[in-house]
Amino acid sequence: MELSNKTISSVLEKNYSILMPVFYEMQTEYLASLNIIYDDLDASMVAMVLTNELYKKKINSNGSGDDIGFKNFYNMDKYYLSSSALKINKIASVINVPRETVRRKRDKLIKDKILILDKKKRVITLNTDKIDRRILDLQIENLTKFLSKFTDYFISNNFISKMITREQIKRDLDKKFLIYLTKFLDFQISYFSNLKKHNDIESIFIVLLCILNSTSQLRKDNKVMNYKDVIQNIQNMQKVRGLNVSSIADITRIPRTTVIRKINKLEKNGYVYRDKFKRYFTADLTKNKTTNALTPLVHYNREIITSFFLDCFDIFKKKN
Repeated sequence: MELSNKTISSVLEKNYSILMPVFYEMQTEYLASLNIIYDDLDASMVAMVLTNELYKKKINSNGSGDDIGFKNFYNMDKYYLSSSALKINKIASVINVPRETVRRKRDKLIKDKILILDKKKRVITLNTDKIDRRILDLQIENLTKFLSKFTDYFISNNFISKMITREQIKRDLDKKFLIYLTKFLDFQISYFSNLKKHNDIESIFIVLLCILNSTSQLRKDNKVMNYKDVIQNIQNMQKVRGLNVSSIADITRIPRTTVIRKINKLEKNGYVYRDKFKRYFTADLTKNKTTNALTPLVHYNREIITSFFLDCFDIFKKKN
């Protein structure tokens, strides 16, 4: 069988309970790492766009060889762009954030010395010293886990004929790190910008965390269910405890008072529900007040997840 966008999308929809929990794990871990690095999720969205441009420029200037591998990532001098790349309007339109917010977050990134602005030379440089290697190692591990889970499934179901191990994926990711990273950031920018049409980034984090908590048992049960069946029955098959406000605040690093404010709104709008012990779970999103608007959002996200996996698979197949 051919591994195409249409095939992968169909498999994802029909095998939601098997494949998607590892995706939600990757996403929640990624958001948590962004909060550690930037201490501001909106600022991290701005950083995603800018750092992605930095990495792409590096690849275009030296598209092969050891220089794009993970072992050479911490060489600050090689990540630079013209300061004209800091155009507020362009960034705001890409990430669905108001222009004034983008301006403030950009200035914060410069003030925190994550981005270094040389006004004389009119260039910006990424300060990789601000990016903890342990965080990148965790991101690589989660991406490896995600790609490995999907690849294993497609191999076992004869969509991929050649055996590919998790160790092979990890080695290839280390070797072609910047290429994978730009595809990863392209995906994340599209994914979160799409979700931000309905909620702010902190609320998105809370919802993703609740989904991960709710679907984690499905992975243990290894029961095959499609997206609609999972969402419609999720309240009836919760075998794990919900998350209380303190747990959510601890995991997300979002202030407790902010979590309370955000989750009350999410509950009101039908994204989560609360039990008598004040624990929060994923709600049946088919009964959400904005179900008609959420349906195309879900379809779009499935398509970009599909494209992202296929892009990574194509990168893996290519020899340096």
